[in-house]
Amino acid sequence: MNSVVSRSKISIYKKLLISFIAIITSLILVLSSLLYYNYTTSTTSMVKDMNENILSKISYSSVYMDNLAKNFCKSLSLNNYIIAFANSNNEDILTFGNAIRTLDALTIPNTYIHSAYIYNRKLDTFISAPGTFYYSSEFFDQEIVQALHVAEQKKLPILYPIPRKITNPNGTQTKLTNVYTYILLDTSDNQANFNNAIVLNVDADWLRLTITSLDNKMSNDGNEIMVVDDKGVVISESSPDMFMENIANQNYMHQILSSTAPSGTIIDQLHQKKVLVSYVSSEILRWKFLSITPYETVFSAVRRNTYITLLFCLIVLLLGVFFAFLASRKLYQPIGALINKTNDLETMQRDNTPVLKNDFLKKVINGHVILSSERMAAKEKELLINLNFRNKLFLYLLKIDYYQDFVAKYTDKDRSIYKYAIANVAGEVTSQHYSNEVIDIGADQLVVLVDLTDSPDAPDILYETFESIVADIQSHSHQYFDLSLSASLGYVVDSAEHIKQVYEETLGLSMYRLKYGHSSILTPTLLQEVNDVAFMFPAAKEKQLIDALKLGNGETAKELYRDMIRTMEHASYGNIINSIIYLSYSLHTSMNQIVEGSQSKLNSISIDFLKLVTGLETLDELERSFFSLFDDIIHLKEGAKDKKKNEIVCTVVDMIQNMYPDKNLSLSSCADALSISSVYLGKLFRTSTGKSVAEYITTVRMEHMKHYLEQTNLPINDILEKCGIEKSNYFYTTFKKHFGVSLTEYRLKDVKVNQDRNTSI
Repeated sequence: MNSVVSRSKISIYKKLLISFIAIITSLILVLSSLLYYNYTTSTTSMVKDMNENILSKISYSSVYMDNLAKNFCKSLSLNNYIIAFANSNNEDILTFGNAIRTLDALTIPNTYIHSAYIYNRKLDTFISAPGTFYYSSEFFDQEIVQALHVAEQKKLPILYPIPRKITNPNGTQTKLTNVYTYILLDTSDNQANFNNAIVLNVDADWLRLTITSLDNKMSNDGNEIMVVDDKGVVISESSPDMFMENIANQNYMHQILSSTAPSGTIIDQLHQKKVLVSYVSSEILRWKFLSITPYETVFSAVRRNTYITLLFCLIVLLLGVFFAFLASRKLYQPIGALINKTNDLETMQRDNTPVLKNDFLKKVINGHVILSSERMAAKEKELLINLNFRNKLFLYLLKIDYYQDFVAKYTDKDRSIYKYAIANVAGEVTSQHYSNEVIDIGADQLVVLVDLTDSPDAPDILYETFESIVADIQSHSHQYFDLSLSASLGYVVDSAEHIKQVYEETLGLSMYRLKYGHSSILTPTLLQEVNDVAFMFPAAKEKQLIDALKLGNGETAKELYRDMIRTMEHASYGNIINSIIYLSYSLHTSMNQIVEGSQSKLNSISIDFLKLVTGLETLDELERSFFSLFDDIIHLKEGAKDKKKNEIVCTVVDMIQNMYPDKNLSLSSCADALSISSVYLGKLFRTSTGKSVAEYITTVRMEHMKHYLEQTNLPINDILEKCGIEKSNYFYTTFKKHFGVSLTEYRLKDVKVNQDRNTSI
């Protein structure tokens, strides 16, 4: 009987031990796998979002370059001197000269332009800038000569960037230069025949350096940015040697070219190394913008945490087996041990639920997860989601104002705590009216999804209620956290499949914070004021603003800026921000014309401004930044003007010291020598020295005359000749006024002094 009981106890002990080990091992494997999956997914998503954000900015810069080039070609086609040459029937030197000088004047100040040609088909002649004129057979760029012959076969793209390596004229340091070529033909009939052509070569280095400046904040080591066309040919890369290289045979490139998605991320092998390739497409240019990041760089931290997690799981597993062994031995306490283990697992799951819930809802909002009604209901129960996705929902968006200051002031951990606190406030205030969930989307955004089960259908009442809710959230955030929030009230969501669309529309609405300022509450009714039909960029006022800065009229420039902003008050966000960026780059490219000299300081101010303006959130912030830039420009301009005045005065003083024997030396002769107005020179000289030019000339001559009287025995007439003085009553009067005695008295006094000196000797 005892042996049976003993065997029974051993059997129970084995079953308990095996069960405990199986349960613990399975749970550790499942939880560690889930944590690893979520960590790798969030890391990939973060890198993808960061890369696509950078690539979108680079795409916009490329489109901006394309617009500049097209507009420049069109402006050349309207210039009278250019038109006169392009349509000339004979080789008129005056016409050629005017066209060449005009082309030089228009192209040289624009740093993004490598060269420009005008082709007269009747004369089969090119003019180029910088340069002169050539017959087509002698033209150094024979590739473009051949391309123009292809134009009549309708194979040549018009006003589209053609990447190529251009042959430079003889005498230049480099033989070839990478450029994007734009061609504008003046067609004369419907057969694609043309009379003349405008060819613009944009320096590919301009886009390459722009990409480098935008990419300099990338946090991943070894990240590489490149631009390819729709055939897989590299048209921009950090290494100029890669220009025009065809990489279409690369596996990742084949996937990108065959994809219809505007953007995406691919994991592939490159040079036997795993890489993460993000891309963004430009519909306008038909270019692909690629960011290639080594997988090792992105996931080194993930791999390190994986090893730590595995080690931790192994330790936990060993400890679990040990404690399971002890628990199994204590046959009288199996239920208590099982309850303790179960409680530990429930605590771990409860701690992970908020993170898993936020990740799941974030994927739902971004359209990455679409589940059936049954599976969605299961997820709601599993993750304790306070929403019923089969009901109508409402979505509104909160944004943290002054986000750049927020990032600069707080660490990642502190920012997470603040966002968690804001989410709690938003959830508590909204829960007084509706069930809701607050989702941390990332960066400066929090999305609130609201269950409208018991809500009235009247839109006016609905938006009035949410305006009150948001106002309370803003008030609490300012009072307790000293943070300003802007809110965008979105739309009613009929089903979970429409959440992504509503989120994107609400995100677009939130961009109008630029116009309405911080702490604003934006509703869809504001979009009714948008009217892009009548919008046109105020190019005339832009030119007047730049001219005002050239003239040093800072206040006028500020008023013109206000006028430009007022013309945009009913424009869409896209047109407003495009106009602001265009004005920024226009000022940047015109700096050297506005202020002469102090180029290093000027470039520093301009680059700092361009970096600052892209992160500003409201028109008020933009206005303050633009006005500060205007003040800096005026300050530099005034400093350069004072320096030039001092140089003029010093030059005149040197001229007088060297040319005092010249009897024709005068204010007029000095002004003529410097090619300036004698009135302006006279006022400038008196202001700087306290004397007129004539008085200064007299002083210099008198000092030299004193030297000759005291140190030589030359006759008066010879001394006067050496000093450039005419013998006259005016001279004697001037001498007595300058020395206090007449010339005779001065000479006698000098003779007496010499006699006394000789007597004493």
